[in-house]
Amino acid sequence: MVTRTYPVLLLALALPAQALTFQTRMEDVQWQVAGDEFACRLNQSVAGYGEASFVRHAGEPAAFELTSWDNPMSSGAAQLYNEPPPWRPGTAAVPVGQVTVKQGAGVMQVPYQQAGRMLAGLASGLQPTIMRNGYAGGAPVRVVVSSVGYQQAWLDFQKCISGLLPVSYAQISESLISFGSGGETLNAQAKSMLDAAVMYIKADDEIKEIVLDGHSDNQGNRLDNRELSRQRALAVKDYLVEKGVNEDLFAMRFHGDRYPVASNRTAQGRAANRRVMLRLEKD
Repeated sequence: MVTRTYPVLLLALALPAQALTFQTRMEDVQWQVAGDEFACRLNQSVAGYGEASFVRHAGEPAAFELTSWDNPMSSGAAQLYNEPPPWRPGTAAVPVGQVTVKQGAGVMQVPYQQAGRMLAGLASGLQPTIMRNGYAGGAPVRVVVSSVGYQQAWLDFQKCISGLLPVSYAQISESLISFGSGGETLNAQAKSMLDAAVMYIKADDEIKEIVLDGHSDNQGNRLDNRELSRQRALAVKDYLVEKGVNEDLFAMRFHGDRYPVASNRTAQGRAANRRVMLRLEKD
């Protein structure tokens, strides 16, 4: 885990009085970048409120999370926009959309589409801002993520992202490998997916078992189909072992044509049934 902090020494920012505003003073703004091969985080502490974080998991786009020590916002839809700092008069605020405020420490999670617009706003010097009513009809609560010092932090966030694995556990933990009719040979697409699986398996020491389930369509007799499903599962295992995966991790099952996922009456359905399902298991 690597963490870097970016202090910025500038003049204090006068905050508006019409809303209960949480924003770190300009001279106290700090961005932090932390991460490993599984996820990277770009964080800013918001004085008196909590923490704003952009999170990029392996194989996924960046999302935004807001956490609070004691959230004064009421639950419900909040407005999200990129607003100009005071030193850019005449610049219009840019709406980003609505987000849902929840109670508890995890105030909100913003999906990648809106998070991307927030990051674009920071890159242009704007400040992502969340506005929501307070409890019992109180004054609006406003949380501002400062753009001060963002550019240097973004560079190191990008360096962290460049070291992420190509896939996340969620993306690779249940993977489907397809085969041609009567075939047991891995095609280029299957090898590419298995290469990504190898990288993840080697990086995650919590992987305790790799389960391979071989299947076939219903063309031919059942004994031949069961053997074909075995050969397909073995082809996947052999490829992974050749790439350095521990052979002791594997559990294998061969089902032949017993468990179709589509109708064998069509070519498309039969193609879907010719498969090996790879599952990664953790403790």
